[in-house]
Amino acid sequence: MCDNVNDCVDKADERSLACMSTTKATCKRLLGRKGELPILISWLRDGVRDCVSGADETRDWPTCGVAKTTTLYVSSKEVKCRNVFVCMTGDPGYVELEQLCDGIETCGNENKICSVSNRPQSLSISVRTTDNGLTKSLSHCLPGLNNLDLLRNISCVTKQHLFPDENIFGVTKTSVILPDERVICDHMFGEQYLYTSCTGRCIGATCPLTAVPRWEVCPNQYPNRIGTIVNNEYLIFVTKSYGTVYSNTYFVCDDQIECIDYSKVCDLVYNCNDKSDEANCSNHFKCNSSNKLIPKTKICDGHIDCFDFSDECNEQCSQEILKGYWLKGLSWLIGLLAVVANLVIIVKCLTVLRCSKTTVAVINRLLILVTALGDFLVGSYLFIIAGFDGIIFKKSYCHQQTTWITSLECSVIGVLSTIGSQISLFAMTGLSIVRVHGIWNSMRIPGEVTAVKFLKIIAAITFLVFSSAAIAVFPIMQPFEDFFVNGVKFSEELKIFVGTSNKATIQAVIQAYYGRSSDARLDWKTLIKMVGNMFSRDLDYKYLTEKVDKVDFYGNDGVCLFKYFVQNDDPQKMFVWGILTINFVCFVFISMSYLLIGVLSRRSSDSLASSHNNRQIEQRNKRMNQRIAIIIATDFLCWIPFISICILHSLEVINATSWYSIFSMVILPINSVINPLLYDDAVTKVMKAPTQALLTRVCNSDIFRRVRSRSSN
Repeated sequence: MCDNVNDCVDKADERSLACMSTTKATCKRLLGRKGELPILISWLRDGVRDCVSGADETRDWPTCGVAKTTTLYVSSKEVKCRNVFVCMTGDPGYVELEQLCDGIETCGNENKICSVSNRPQSLSISVRTTDNGLTKSLSHCLPGLNNLDLLRNISCVTKQHLFPDENIFGVTKTSVILPDERVICDHMFGEQYLYTSCTGRCIGATCPLTAVPRWEVCPNQYPNRIGTIVNNEYLIFVTKSYGTVYSNTYFVCDDQIECIDYSKVCDLVYNCNDKSDEANCSNHFKCNSSNKLIPKTKICDGHIDCFDFSDECNEQCSQEILKGYWLKGLSWLIGLLAVVANLVIIVKCLTVLRCSKTTVAVINRLLILVTALGDFLVGSYLFIIAGFDGIIFKKSYCHQQTTWITSLECSVIGVLSTIGSQISLFAMTGLSIVRVHGIWNSMRIPGEVTAVKFLKIIAAITFLVFSSAAIAVFPIMQPFEDFFVNGVKFSEELKIFVGTSNKATIQAVIQAYYGRSSDARLDWKTLIKMVGNMFSRDLDYKYLTEKVDKVDFYGNDGVCLFKYFVQNDDPQKMFVWGILTINFVCFVFISMSYLLIGVLSRRSSDSLASSHNNRQIEQRNKRMNQRIAIIIATDFLCWIPFISICILHSLEVINATSWYSIFSMVILPINSVINPLLYDDAVTKVMKAPTQALLTRVCNSDIFRRVRSRSSN
């Protein structure tokens, strides 16, 4: 046995599970072939001497673990202990991580725990058996659902099934009642898939039954088997199921050592040792780097189910930070314009600020400077995200998605973008207050700036900056992680958790493992510790939950932006809505301020024009009103739709998750390009000469002349 020589006709002596686990040490055996052969782990210290030297029964074999995990023996030449999943109940008391979540119940509640953690999906396996097992009803042809065929205009038909489809003495064919149409069977499993495909009703799928249940197969199963003849040529075995009914609803594994029931075929679980029960099934997707099977319906659904991400990172649906060339292009364009335009404003403000003598002038220049700094940060954020997307990650982002959203870089980028947007908004609010005050007191002579006044202005600006920084940094501070951490990523070795897991998933796993848990919301530290206690921590084992990557507030999406889209069950909901409320109030205040400025300037213009016929003042006020209208319109078009979408998403009226990139990279940052044009004319002056020169060259070009001559003709 286990000597690389087939002594049995069915090769059972070499296919035994015991042969799969051997030590690196060898010995001469008491029985069997001569020469040095590997020692089976199952033979070590089992009370039976198998080696001539008795090496298998010595006490110097190293072990791993303590208590229930001490049965893990390893080679005497190289000791390499591994973590194991420790079962609460049942033998052998542990599951090796390579075998964890393989669909086979080893001990404890392994399958229940794995189904909870790996995003369970209800499988369509509904089959009703009647008439002593000779009638199978599928789909909407189940009793009680018969009227559904009237709604779909698809009637039910009866097909006969028997494998092999030949003249088998004493065996009656099974009647299968199913819809009279060919369908895609990706959502069917077990008996439902088998009977549908084997009666020719599956599109693009063949019957998984290939091996005939001959008399000699599966010799150690079904002791009550009865032989019957097929076409007077060979024997197959059948079993008595109901009364005098004989049937064979067994799938023969390719090794012909095992047979399994039809209900265990194509059910996403390897029930045959050679995995042949899932080999000819078209209803599943096999992960690239493991034997894990998932339903085809889980491919490209936005959720990671394979440890190697192959269900989401493939030619059909590979993800990127920025989806689509138009979004990538706009990110680069808006980022470039925002950075360049605001740099011009920053340089001008720093230059003019030295010459500002009055308090109003200093405040105006400082607030415009701070607004430009905020918009510059937003433009830089767009540049950085576009750079990570198009230069660093490119097509590899999908595989590195969880690493990216749990990284420090993502958090820092999110903080910078939030500081930039909040500083810009707060500074524009302050600027509108100052300008309303200036218009209202236009008849007063502005006072000169003193050291005391300058310090007060700096203190106010500092408060504005620190308020913005506090809003940005608060969600990533460790004392508040229970409110702002959206999930964690455990080591892939644990096998239970795929991708990132939120609190609800982890608590459900703990409930399934320990049998009960408190209804109170546990903090992240406690949850991670309880998960760690599910695995061995003996001797010098590496503790796999010591380092856990966390998905913080800015890691909810690859663009690393402030988490504006929240739902009712999000613990950070109140914080997000508080910030949105503040921003909305600022928007309303800015709009009302500039409306008031517009009304007051129009009155002033009318008064001066009627008394002095001052055409120049009238034109200046007209331009001011146009600029005010643009300020209000752009703020309205950016913030009102965005806040409305946030409300609808929070109320679960719509799912706006897919729109997040558009709002974060286009809608909100567009103000960072428009603001420099509205709050100062430096950019327009800088761009005026090059633009006019370009237009002149275009108008004087031969191509333009030809086009104009053709259009005139």
